[in-house]
Amino acid sequence: MPEILISVFVESFTLFAMMAPYLLLGVVAAGAMHVLLPVDFVSKRLGQKSVGVVFKAGALGVPIPLCSCGVVPVAASLRNNGASKGATVSFLVTTPTSGVDSMFATWSLLGWPLMVLRVSASFILGIVAGVLTNFADHDAAAPVPVKQERARTDKVSPVTSAIRYAFTELYEGISRPLLVGTLLGGIITALMPADLLSQTVGTGALSYLVMLVVGIPLYVCASGSIPLAAALLAKGISPGAALIFLIAGPATNAATVTIISNMLGKKTLLIYLAVLTLGTLGMGVATDWVFTAAQFSSPVIEHAHEHGEVAFDWYEIVSATGLLALSFYYLLQPIVRKLKTRKGTNMIELTVNDMTCGHCAKNVENAVCQLDGVKSVTANPDNKKVLIDADETQLSALKEAITKAGYTPQ
Repeated sequence: MPEILISVFVESFTLFAMMAPYLLLGVVAAGAMHVLLPVDFVSKRLGQKSVGVVFKAGALGVPIPLCSCGVVPVAASLRNNGASKGATVSFLVTTPTSGVDSMFATWSLLGWPLMVLRVSASFILGIVAGVLTNFADHDAAAPVPVKQERARTDKVSPVTSAIRYAFTELYEGISRPLLVGTLLGGIITALMPADLLSQTVGTGALSYLVMLVVGIPLYVCASGSIPLAAALLAKGISPGAALIFLIAGPATNAATVTIISNMLGKKTLLIYLAVLTLGTLGMGVATDWVFTAAQFSSPVIEHAHEHGEVAFDWYEIVSATGLLALSFYYLLQPIVRKLKTRKGTNMIELTVNDMTCGHCAKNVENAVCQLDGVKSVTANPDNKKVLIDADETQLSALKEAITKAGYTPQ
C-alpha cells in the first residue's frame, strides 16, 4: 500500500512539474491580458449579427483564461451589453476550451502540435456554432445595451492589477480542478496497465465515443483537463481521442447549458450541443490523420517510454513547489473562512446553486462587496452558501447584485 501511494505521488508530481513552468508563464500572461483586454472593450465590438462579429468573438475568446463556469457571467455580461447571440455562442465555445494559460500547459505535456490543433479546433467550432446560431435563430438581434454604473475600483498600477488577478482570482479558480486533474492523472499513470486502453477501446471510433461520453458530463477546466489527457495519452489512447476530451470536457457543464437555454433559447442550445458533439468527433479524426501523416509525438508519450528516475530541472521544481503551495492555500482557504465566520444577527445567508468554483465565488464576492453597508462577504462554492454581514433591508439589493453578476441567488 505505501508503495502504491508513493508511486501515485511521484507520477502526479511529475505531471505537475512538467507543466508548472509553462503554466506559470500562462498565468502571468493571463494577468496582462486582463488589464489590456477588459470585458467592456470586448462587448462594444460584438453587437452586430454578422460572420465578421462571430469571427471576432471567437478570436477574442481563444486567449482569455476563463473556466467553463467562469465564462458564464462574462458571456451574460457581453449579451447584456449588446453582443449578438452568435457572438455570445462563439465566445462560449472558444473561451473555456483554450485560454493562454492552458495553451502553455498543453505545450508542456502534450507538445506544440496538439496545442496548435486544440486551439484551432476550439476556434473553428466556435465560428461554426456562432454562424449557425445567427442563421437558424431569426431573433438573434443584439439587445439594447444595459447601462450600468461603473464599479468602484482601487487606484492601483496596471502591473499590480495584473498580478493580483493572475494569482488570486484566476489561479484560485483553476487550482482545485488542476489538483484533481493532476491527482487523477497520477493515479491512471501509476495504476493502469500500459496496454489496457489500447486493448479495450483501441485508437479508432470507439475511443472517440468513449472520450466524448466521459468528457461531456465531467466538470473540468481547460488547464485541469491537460494532466488527465496526458495520462490517458500515455496509456494508449490516440491524440485525436485526447483532443476530444480536451474540448468536450471544458465546454460542457450544467452552468453553461443552463445559461445558454435561459439566455439564448433552446434552439441555440441544440445548435451548441450538436456542434460540440459532432464537431469534436470530426476534429478527433483530423487530429489523428495529422499526427500520422506528420509523424508527430508528445512529450508525455516519450516520458512513458523512459525508465529509471526522472530528473527535474531547477525551474520545474521551483515552479511546481510554488504553484502547489498556492493551490493548497486556496484549497484550505474556505475551511479557514468557515472557522473564522461567526453567524451573527446581521449575517445574511444566501444559496447560489450555480456558483461552482473559486472563480464563481470571487465574482459573487466582488459583486456584493461593492454595495454600501456591506461589512464582509464570504462565498463558498462547496456548499453554495454566501454569508454577508449586512442589514436585512439590503436583501433585495444583494440579490440584484448577484443576479447582475450572472448567478441565481435563493
